[in-house]
Amino acid sequence: MTMHRVLRASVTSDLRAKSRAGLIYSTLPPSVFDLRSLKNFFIHKRCDHNTFFRALLIAGASTLFSGPVWADTQLQRAALSNDLTATTYATAPKPLLYGISASDLKEAKRVAEQRYASRWELVSERSRFVRHRLVEGLKQQSAPLSLQIIPVVESTYNPYALSHSGAVGLWQLMPKTAIGLGIKSDKKIDGRRAIESSTNVAAQYLLELYDRFDNWPLAIAAYNFGPNAVAARLRKNQWDIGDGLQALPVPDVTKDYVIHIIGLAGLIEEGVFALPDPIKTLPVHLQPPVDIQLLASLSGMEKEEIFHFNPSLNQAQYLNRPITIHVPEVLHEKVQDNIAHAGPRFVYATVKKGDSMWSIAKAHHTNVKTVKQLNQRSSSMLKIGQKLKIPATQLAKASANINPLIPSSRRVRYRVRTGDSLWRIANRFGTTVKAITKVNNLSRKSYIHTGDTLWVLARIRPG
Repeated sequence: MTMHRVLRASVTSDLRAKSRAGLIYSTLPPSVFDLRSLKNFFIHKRCDHNTFFRALLIAGASTLFSGPVWADTQLQRAALSNDLTATTYATAPKPLLYGISASDLKEAKRVAEQRYASRWELVSERSRFVRHRLVEGLKQQSAPLSLQIIPVVESTYNPYALSHSGAVGLWQLMPKTAIGLGIKSDKKIDGRRAIESSTNVAAQYLLELYDRFDNWPLAIAAYNFGPNAVAARLRKNQWDIGDGLQALPVPDVTKDYVIHIIGLAGLIEEGVFALPDPIKTLPVHLQPPVDIQLLASLSGMEKEEIFHFNPSLNQAQYLNRPITIHVPEVLHEKVQDNIAHAGPRFVYATVKKGDSMWSIAKAHHTNVKTVKQLNQRSSSMLKIGQKLKIPATQLAKASANINPLIPSSRRVRYRVRTGDSLWRIANRFGTTVKAITKVNNLSRKSYIHTGDTLWVLARIRPG
C-alpha cells in the first residue's frame, strides 16, 4: 500500500470515529488553497498561531499525496485536534443533524412536532424507567447519545411494544435479527426486551450501518428498511446527504421514519422537546425461589412498578433460576434487606388431562378446601390448561405466575406479505398454525395470499 493510501485510510477512520461521536460540526472553506478563506476559517474558530501554521503545513504536504480532497480532510483533523467544537454528543444530538440542510431540518422538525407533541408526555414518563441504562449502553459502545431518540420513534419508549411484524422491545428487534446479533431469549427471559442487551446490539448494528453508508440518514434508513435493501436502491439511484431527505431512494414509510428521527433530534437540540432525568437503578442478584411482586411490595414500590424497570422478565416468580433485576438506587438497600422475606407464598398448578381438585391438592401437599379458597372465582369443573393458585410447597411441580405487564396474548391484525406461510407467521408471533387457523376459520391446508388479512393471537415470547 502506498504512503498516500496509508495516510488516507488513517484519516478516514479517524474522521469517521469522530463524526460518530458528534465532534464534526463545521464545514471548511471551498478550497483549502484559498489562503484568505483558510485564514478567515481559523480566525473564526479562534485557533492559535501554532494550529494555523500546522494546518498550512498539513495542507501543503497533502498535495504531494492526493490533492485538495485529502488536504481538506487533514485540515479538519487539525481543527479537531484542538477540541474546538462547542458541543459534544453528550449534550446535543448533532451527529444525526450533520450535513442536513436548514430547509430539510425545518421541515423535519415541523413534521416531528406535529406527530409527537401529543405523545411526548407518555414518551417522557416511560423513558424514566429505562433511559439510564440505555444511555449507559450507548456510552459503552462509544455511540452518539443522540441515538436514544430512535426508541421514541420505534416504540414510544415502551419496552413491551410488539409490532404487527413481530418486532419487540425499545429497539423493535425482529426474532431473526435478534438471534443474528446474539440476543438470547427463552420462556423466562426475553432478551429483546432487556434494556442492556438490546441497546448494546442495536448500537453496534447502527454503528456498522453508519460505517457502511457513511452518513446517519442512510444508516437510520437501513435500520428500518434493511441494509441490503437500501444498498440495492442506492445502486439504482445514488444519494448524497446534500440531495435532501425527500430524495432518499427508499419507500415513503422509511423516509418518514428518518425524517421523524432527524426532526426530533432538532427539536430536542432547540429545547422544544426534552426527556426527563431518568431514574438511576442498581442491579440486585436473586436466588430462587423468589416472588418479584412480593419483594417489590415489601420494599415500598408501587404495584407493577418493578416490571417497568425490568421488562425482560416473562415471569413474576422465579422458582428454580437465579436472576438479576434492577431497582431504583434509592431503594437498593431496602430491597436487599427484604430478599430473605420474598419467597413465594403461592404458585400455580396447570390442569392436565385426568386432573381433579383432589389429585392436584394431593400432588402439592395441600387439601381441596385450601385450593377452593384460593380459587373462589374458578368453576368446580376444571379445564385442561387452566391454572389454579396453590400454596408454595412442591415448587418442582408448580408453574410461576407471569409478568403482569405482559398479556397472555394480543389480537393482531396481520397483512400477509410475499413469502409468508402459516408456519412462518405462527413462528414470528410465537403462536401455532392451529391457533391461527382456528381464529380465522381456516383449515391447516388453506392457502394464503399476499394481501390477505389474518387475526393472530400474538404471544410475547421468542418468535
